[in-house]
Amino acid sequence: MPLTARAALVALAVSVTAASASADAVMVTRAMTASTIMEAFVDDQRIVVELEVGTSDEAALRELIAEASSAPSLPTPIPASAGLSIRADGRPLKGTVDELTRRKRIERDEVSGEPLPEKGTDEVVFLRLHYPLRGQPKELVFEPPLTAEGYATTDIGFVVYHHGIAVNDFRYLAAGEPVLLDWEDPFYSRFERRTLNRKYGSPMNIFLYVEPFEVRKEFVVRPLDLARFMDVDIEAHQQIPADERPEVLKRLADFLKDRARVTIDGQRPEPILDRIHFLKRGLRMTRVVTPDEPVDGTSAMIGAIFVYPVDGIPKDVRLSWDLFDDRITRVPASATDEAGPMPSFLTPDDPELHWVNYLKGGTLPSELEVAVPQSNLSMPIALLIGILLALGLLIVAARQRSWALGLVAVALVASGWLAPPIGLIRVPVPASIRPPSGDEAAPTIHALLYNVYRALDFRQEEVVFDRLAQSLSGEVLERVYLEMRKGLRLENQGGARVRVREVELLEVTPQEPTEAGALRYRTRWNATGSVGHWGHTHMRTNSYDALMTLDRIGKQWKIADIDILEEQRVHLIRCRTRLEQSFWRGTHAQSKLGTIAGRQPDADRRL
Repeated sequence: MPLTARAALVALAVSVTAASASADAVMVTRAMTASTIMEAFVDDQRIVVELEVGTSDEAALRELIAEASSAPSLPTPIPASAGLSIRADGRPLKGTVDELTRRKRIERDEVSGEPLPEKGTDEVVFLRLHYPLRGQPKELVFEPPLTAEGYATTDIGFVVYHHGIAVNDFRYLAAGEPVLLDWEDPFYSRFERRTLNRKYGSPMNIFLYVEPFEVRKEFVVRPLDLARFMDVDIEAHQQIPADERPEVLKRLADFLKDRARVTIDGQRPEPILDRIHFLKRGLRMTRVVTPDEPVDGTSAMIGAIFVYPVDGIPKDVRLSWDLFDDRITRVPASATDEAGPMPSFLTPDDPELHWVNYLKGGTLPSELEVAVPQSNLSMPIALLIGILLALGLLIVAARQRSWALGLVAVALVASGWLAPPIGLIRVPVPASIRPPSGDEAAPTIHALLYNVYRALDFRQEEVVFDRLAQSLSGEVLERVYLEMRKGLRLENQGGARVRVREVELLEVTPQEPTEAGALRYRTRWNATGSVGHWGHTHMRTNSYDALMTLDRIGKQWKIADIDILEEQRVHLIRCRTRLEQSFWRGTHAQSKLGTIAGRQPDADRRL
């Protein structure tokens, strides 16, 4: 395909991809893997452009590379025929090449474009260009080398930063692209073409989560914008000292508590602050800022979560947004339940986020029936009939003292043994004679593990302990509760809880029991769950390897002891894409357990 046509298709693909993305989608344009990468840094006095030029693109930028290579020293003026150009308010900028070198390509994350620790294998030409600024232009136009028809001669993946804030995510520079600069607040600098602007460009976001026994209201907002509605000591381009952040967060929490009021089934309960943090937001995920990280007043974002305890699942939840001004006119929002998120936008004319319970079936934490671990022997039907008849004859023979009937009984057993195996029947055998195999114990273990995880869905600790006590003995109950609660919390997300929906047994191997009457197995399983927060829905799978002891306690079989040998993250946290959201809305998750332990209850889905 000719290069000019490819550039046109690239530009079209970028537009379509960005326009169709939802509030929770991760948009992959592959722009960060382009042969040439451009990063432009705009501040009050200059524009610095850093270029990584791939071997295939050196011809398109040969004038620039040749001029810098032949210069006796650097810096050297950028030639007018360099191909790449920048205009400020319509005036072409003149600049210098300050650095030219050959080096290994920087490898970048395929979604976010962030540099990765390892270096690439390809060699590139690195150039640093410097453009002095006179004053503060309202508009900059970044233009790649173009053909006579106006198409880019090469694919350039680019991102522009205004005072350190990314104006766009990595995209292709396929034509001259104007960017409108807001010098008072660079957070609001925007490209004229909307599809180029960064995904998380809104200073105010609100999210509603409806889960068993709780409704959550979550803000992701910029404190500098909240400062227009309240008195808070935050200034643009000024760092927020680490020792002052707790007080700033407290003031913000007090203000947000009564904003975006929530009505649940016609009642207005009081919100309970669950947590509030400074956040670092990116394309792939949002995480809590660590105490040693700098927080700038211009780019700072906070996440605040308020909880409303409810009985079961409500029927109707409404949230009314009340923070609008001349800059805040459109607020991204979503309401999320077990079927997935429903993104929308709130405006002064339509400020209400409304959730109605259209879930099919019960959504409360369910329990599986715990079967008695049973050992079975497979016996041919003919042999079983022969044994039963022989037992009857032996009883009669003993009463009548008849050797003949005894011989007939022996003959019946022998006949059943020698007869062709027409069919097999499973005969229960006491565990003291033969302990259940791994396959036989799997349904019991699966049900116990599933019930343990679902007990953690409840919010009140006393209810959690009551449910856990149905599956765990008192000696291990508290230890297992603490360990599992820790394992299902995301520390880099401020302690968000993962709700496990699926337990998949991988392997169950019998072990020598340590106590009489108990059963011991080495068990491997996966636990898969979801967590919704900061406007994302993440999936997480943990893999476990443990030694597990089962014992009859009272009338129930329970986990009497468990020793976790290994815990491993199988899948890193990831955001649901729009395609995944559609799948989760139209289908339901099912256990992958298969024949080893049957299927667990279907996850709920919308009508």
